[in-house]
Order: sequence, then structure tokens, then C-alpha cells
Amino acid sequence: MPRHGVSPDQGHPRSGGETESDRLRGCPRLRLLWIGLALALALPDSLVLWAPAGAHPLPSQSHPARFGRLVPQLRNAFGWWNLTCPVCKGLFTAIDFGLKKEPSVAWMGSMATKLCKLLKIAPPTVCQSAVQLFEDDMVEVWTRSVLSPSEACGLLLGNTCGHWDIFSSWNISLPAVPKPSPQPPKPPAPGAPVSRILFLTDLHWDHDYLEGTDPDCENPLCCRQDSGLPPTSRPGAGYWGEYSKCDLPLRTLESLLSGLGPAGPFDMVYWTGDIPAHNVWHQSRQDQLRALTTVTALVKKFLGPVPVYPAVGNHESTPVNGFPPPFIEGNYSSSWLYEAMAKVWESWLPAEALHTLRIGGFYALSPRPGLRLISLNMNFCSRENFWLLINSTDPAGQLQWLVGELQAAEDRGDKVHIIGHIPPGHCLKSWSWNYYRIVARYENTLAGQFFGHTHVDEFEVFYDEETLSRPLSVAFLAPSATTYIGLNPGYRVYQIDGNYPGSSHVVLDHETYILNLT
Repeated sequence: MPRHGVSPDQGHPRSGGETESDRLRGCPRLRLLWIGLALALALPDSLVLWAPAGAHPLPSQSHPARFGRLVPQLRNAFGWWNLTCPVCKGLFTAIDFGLKKEPSVAWMGSMATKLCKLLKIAPPTVCQSAVQLFEDDMVEVWTRSVLSPSEACGLLLGNTCGHWDIFSSWNISLPAVPKPSPQPPKPPAPGAPVSRILFLTDLHWDHDYLEGTDPDCENPLCCRQDSGLPPTSRPGAGYWGEYSKCDLPLRTLESLLSGLGPAGPFDMVYWTGDIPAHNVWHQSRQDQLRALTTVTALVKKFLGPVPVYPAVGNHESTPVNGFPPPFIEGNYSSSWLYEAMAKVWESWLPAEALHTLRIGGFYALSPRPGLRLISLNMNFCSRENFWLLINSTDPAGQLQWLVGELQAAEDRGDKVHIIGHIPPGHCLKSWSWNYYRIVARYENTLAGQFFGHTHVDEFEVFYDEETLSRPLSVAFLAPSATTYIGLNPGYRVYQIDGNYPGSSHVVLDHETYILNLT
């Protein structure tokens, strides 16, 4: 959970021997103000840290709108202090300095834990663990974004004192090459080759799943060693899984993969992430890497020589949803994760793909003649990725890179498939709108979009920008392998216009396979 405030023991000296912290020690209003600001930003998202997001395409209300409602209250709260621009910037410099000191982090962590318990956001042990897991990253983000002197004073005192641009609107550049006339794909000739693509998403392996435990415990994730036993009136967690807020034991994933035969054979596999379980309040980097290596080895064991093309899910990192853009370096960066992915996936991906995977978790390759596959890191569009508070403008330059890939494919006459985890309709507004523009521009080139994340069977339709009446593309959202929450484990097989000269590579049909746990 976000934490921010002022340490009672840290600060810059002021005239007369009084320190900034001395002055702030007597200002509980200031502390509560910033706790309230953090909660206003964070709690609506934190409430569902462990749940699949609902669909909110191009939201009209977002973080900027939320801040717009808060600004008058913030200015009134500071009005008693007659805050000037130099004082404001000095104050927030002191706040940022003090926040990173251990006593401040501990104090704010304690306050965040108390608020989490008071508001009953989660059980007490979950509150404690979640705050400890998130606190360092959140302090780093807030001091580099919302609480930076320029941002905060621009918000409170106006543009003459700074520039507030958190989640501001932005646009990518499209090439000057004229858009070709729309050419809807034609049905393939009778007897034309058809390819079968296996689609796996949201496997969510729970290392601590335990048969017989309580599937309806108080924690956000149950059927685990720490869930306790159910009342005698209710059955415990099943052997293969449970229709509740539970993830899967490894044996169920092994059964899924070992039983793929009747659905095949497959030409290739698209695997769009979310490998670890939903115990997001208590995960280490070692836990996430164990899930990555264990499940990857299982996929290789049962799919053998079939090429597999993965995408990065929001649960791969810890803290969950925490994917810093590449300009964040050192221990806060995601290099620990991307390097591990490149190592375990190197038998599936060529050198050019591994290069961009190591930088930003995305890549492009050509699985067959006439088809380009682009795997996007959709965490760079996520409203829950708190690192985007620092800068949300085309993180990692991924969308501009996507435009370059699509233009090159158009020039060659290739078709393109895009895979990713979070669907574009669930993204930050500016990212989603720019992606929409790209899809509209390259509608003749883009043959398929494939996503997961919501855990259910859905689709998103894209329309022309001029009239919003002509459908020009569809994004398929496949169901999850995990039961979380109360779902049948499932996987998808897409039938694609096959591998031959002039193929459209579009989806012709699809099949969904489920496991009935009863």
C-alpha cells in the first residue's frame, strides 16, 4: 500500500535552529493530508490487488479526474499556512528527503497498516505483509512523482510554481505513409490449410495449495496451508482445485498439459502470462522465479518441439503490478525478471526477440513466412502499475516501437498477430486511445489480437475512428486455467487461416476446453 508523510526525526535545518521536522512534528494535519491523498489515489485499486479487473474501456474518470476533485480540498488544507512557491518547494524537498529515512518509512508503514485494518481492506496479517512488501517501492515512486516539488507545488499553487502532469494525455507519431484502403479479409478457399494455435493464459500455480483446507477462508486466497480447516458442515478444497477464491495445484496444470492430445496437433502456442498465485501480499522474487522456471519446464516437457511464444503477465513481478520502465535502474528495476525470462525462454525465441525482452519485456519475431508475431508488455499500460506515476508517456517507447514493426510489416506485405496479457480496453486512457489509433491505421496488416487477464471468455471490438460504426478488428480474451474465482479451468485453441502464400492468418474459429471439477 502507498505510504507517504514526514518523519518526526528528519528534515532540513531552518533559521533559528528550528528544523523542518520540528515544525512538522506539530502538524498532524499535514501528515493526515498526505495519508488521505495516498489513500484517494491508491485504495480503489488496492482493494482489488488480488482480483481480476473488470472491463473499463477508455474510462471517463481516471486518476487526473480524481485529483481534480481533491485539489480544492488540498488548497484549503494548506491555506492556513499561507504557502508560497519557495516554501512549498522547500517543504516537499524536505518531505522527500525525510520519507526515505528508515524512521519515516517505518512510521508510515505503521500508519498504512493501521488504516488497512481500520478500513477492513484485508485481514490483519495480510495488511501487515502487504505494507511491508510494497512500502519501499511505493516510497520511491511517490517521492519521484506525486510528492516531487515541481509536481506537488504545481498541483497546489498552479502552473506558476510547477507543472502537474501525472497521467497527462500524450500521442505517438504515425508515419506519413498514407493508409491503404480497407481490405476486409476474404474466406479461404475450400481445402486451404488451417493452423491450430494453443492459447494458454492465467495458469496461477499455487505452490502451497493443500487439499482439504478451507476454500472460503478470510484471506484473499484460500485452499492453502495457511487457510485452516473448514467447518464440519462444509467440504474442504478438492484434489484438482476448487470453485472458490483458490488457484491450482501443480498436478492440475500437469493434467491439463498432458491431456492436450485430442485438441491438437498444434502449430504453435501463445502463452500470455500470470504464472504465480494470487497471494500477492506475501511473495518474494525467489517465489516468482520458482514459478517461472517450474511451469516453463512443465510446458516444455509436454509440448516438446512445438514453438511457444510467451507474454509477460502482471503477476510475474513482486510487488504485483510493479513494472518500472527501463529508465529505472538498480535494485528497483525489472532486470531480475526479464533476465530470468530470457534464460528459460531462449530455446523458443531468437536473439533479436531476447534483446528487447531483456530491456522491456516485449519482442517481435517471424514464426512463419508472411506472419509477424508481436508480444507486448501490457504492464506498461496498466492502471495498477504504480511506477507509471513517474512517467506514463509511452513507457519504454513500446507503442512507437509497435508502429515501426507494423509499418515494416505493411511494407513487406506481412500479416501481424499481437499477443499480450492485459486487454487494451483495461488500460490507462491515453495508452488505450493511442493503441486504438494504431489498430485503426494498420487494420489491413493486423490479423489477430490475443489477450487474457480477465479470466473469462470475452472479446473487444475496434471500430473506425471516423464513424465508430465500421468494425475493423477484434481482440480475443480467453478464459483462465485457474479457478480463481469460482471458474472452470480452461484453455483455448484458435483455428487460423494456415501457412500458405497469400494467407490472411485471421481467426476462422476457436474451441474452448474446460475441466468440470465436479
